[in-house]
Amino acid sequence: MAWYPRHLGLIALLTVAITSAASINSGQTSRESTALNIALMGEQLRSEALHYRTLAKYWRPVPQGGPLQAGDRGERVLQLRKLLELYGDYRGQPGPVSAPQKDPMRFDSALQSALERFQRRHGLFPSGIAEGATLAALSVSPIERAEQMARNALRWDKLPPLEEERYVLVNVPDYRLQLVEDGRIKLDMKTVVGKNSSRTPNLHTRITSVVFNPTWTVPRSILITELLPKARHNPAAMHRRGYRVIQYRGGKTSPITDESLERAAGGHATLRQVSGPDNTLGKVKFVIPNKQAIFLHDTQAQSLFTEHHRAFSHGCVRLQQPEELAYSLLQAQGWDRTRIAEAATGAEPLRVSIKPAPKLFIVYMTAWIDAEGRPQFRRDIYHKDQ
Repeated sequence: MAWYPRHLGLIALLTVAITSAASINSGQTSRESTALNIALMGEQLRSEALHYRTLAKYWRPVPQGGPLQAGDRGERVLQLRKLLELYGDYRGQPGPVSAPQKDPMRFDSALQSALERFQRRHGLFPSGIAEGATLAALSVSPIERAEQMARNALRWDKLPPLEEERYVLVNVPDYRLQLVEDGRIKLDMKTVVGKNSSRTPNLHTRITSVVFNPTWTVPRSILITELLPKARHNPAAMHRRGYRVIQYRGGKTSPITDESLERAAGGHATLRQVSGPDNTLGKVKFVIPNKQAIFLHDTQAQSLFTEHHRAFSHGCVRLQQPEELAYSLLQAQGWDRTRIAEAATGAEPLRVSIKPAPKLFIVYMTAWIDAEGRPQFRRDIYHKDQ
């Protein structure tokens, strides 16, 4: 039953950065690691899918029941151990346990470590306790995982070639952004992405500029469904938060009044939030040409980055460390961290072009093969795998 990684040592000129399992629970990561290749990712996933189909005849789910944790004992613990052996998580490498167990029905520290590896590979918090989402992931059969890998292989195949030395990649279901330079991951941070009702779209574009202390022109969908009712209910509070009414024609700005709100409701104006500490986009915005009004940006809601699953936005991508990304993209133009910090705390918006503008890929991948040759899976938050 032993099986071994078949994906190590593959070399390709084209690379794509998807975080390895070891970094799932970190925030912004500065330690460089090798970016994975894109040229063979589809082939790797199809190969792994075939292997998972061979595992199906050995697979048995953990019987239904409550959570399992260190110290527990019983048939369910034994089946959990067998599953983690089958998937190669037990010792952190593929294959069965080589050393005999004193009590294979007991949930010991080795089994806990194996479960944590499984949890990391599936984008779950590595608690070492089999409950809730972990039991649900364990109940997914190898055949279902093989189908998931096959669907994702097609997505990888469709990515355009990466011919440049520097690019940024956001994988929506992984809730992470990575900056890649010369085949190395230079920056890795958490993101917040769109809710299922306001999905972050796939985009292949460029990051053309950084705006420090940005203003925010409210998209009409958010204006109608959220902010107009708030402005009508408490215009003074909206004014204190920096919102003004701006005419679509001519750009004239006016205070929030019943009359100006009627113009906004009629489609002749919208709300704009001035730059400042309360601005929805935070201190830094990254301009990316697209038709959906999507940005990468800072956020006032830093507490959301403590959540493990982070689909909360209206579609834009919120960044945990936007100033670090700004520094990395502007460093070659003479910007240091002090200058970045000064620009971010200024009183007025400041737009700085990025030269050359790096490519940005916002993708939706729920399966890939990591740098150690292990399959990684993520929750299908937008139900695209169904």
